[in-house]
Amino acid sequence: MSVIGPQAQTQLAVPPRVRPLEGGSRLEWLLMNVAFVFVAVFFLAPFVWLFTAAFDAHAEAYIRWPSQLTVDNFIQIFSRYAFATALGNSVFVAVSTMLLTVFCVSLAGYSLSRIEFRRKSWITYAVLLLQTMPLSATMVPIYGLTRELGLRNSYLGLILVHSAIELPFLVWLMKGFFDSVPRHLEEAAWLDGRSKLRALFEIVLPVARPGIAVAAGLSFLSAWAEVLMVLILVDQQSMKTIPLAFYETFRSAGGYTEVQYGLVAAMGVLYVLPVMAVFFATRRLMVRGLMSSTRGL
Repeated sequence: MSVIGPQAQTQLAVPPRVRPLEGGSRLEWLLMNVAFVFVAVFFLAPFVWLFTAAFDAHAEAYIRWPSQLTVDNFIQIFSRYAFATALGNSVFVAVSTMLLTVFCVSLAGYSLSRIEFRRKSWITYAVLLLQTMPLSATMVPIYGLTRELGLRNSYLGLILVHSAIELPFLVWLMKGFFDSVPRHLEEAAWLDGRSKLRALFEIVLPVARPGIAVAAGLSFLSAWAEVLMVLILVDQQSMKTIPLAFYETFRSAGGYTEVQYGLVAAMGVLYVLPVMAVFFATRRLMVRGLMSSTRGL
């Protein structure tokens, strides 16, 4: 039996001194802040132009304070270009896609996380492999399939196609979130008499709320900004969404020679506001979801 001497006991009692990190030089501090300011200006400049040009009666292609404040740009996009119809279509399609996608990826991700079967890892990676396919490569098959099923020029067709595009990656993502949820929580619910489906909705999903928020936000943003599928699936003017309205407004309001920047900026402001609203409503859950553990990926 070894005996520790008094000197060794003193050394163990006193924690080792940690040398503080040395600060950088003034030149390094200056370069770091200059780089930060440059990046911030680079990303904020388009938004500054967007909000200033939207209220400018004579908007230009560069940032300037409006020479004459006006809301006529917003009035024109609603009266001349039927922007209200496009806005309503985008909101309906994006929200419906978000709800359907969250429902599907929650069930699929939970199944891949909890059910054990042979070649499970193969199937999991095969799901992710589908996300690597370029959307343009599947454009023709999607068009043919929707035409045969009678889903062209219908909201159902847009919602199903947008959901299918986002499912592979979000299923993989939700599997990782469900892997991080302790299994003893649902096992305790089973012992209390709950079914597996009831335990999923009452126990597991509330714990995995950050992951659901991430899936909801990503699916909403994808459906809100997607334009390629709208171009090939929709011919009716009454079903156009905001990205398609952008293109038509740019083409008809001056074309490529004389762009009416005020109209384009007004559309851009109304296009950005719902996205910002969704972000600020779910920002805490999305940050927690993106920063949480994704064990099992």
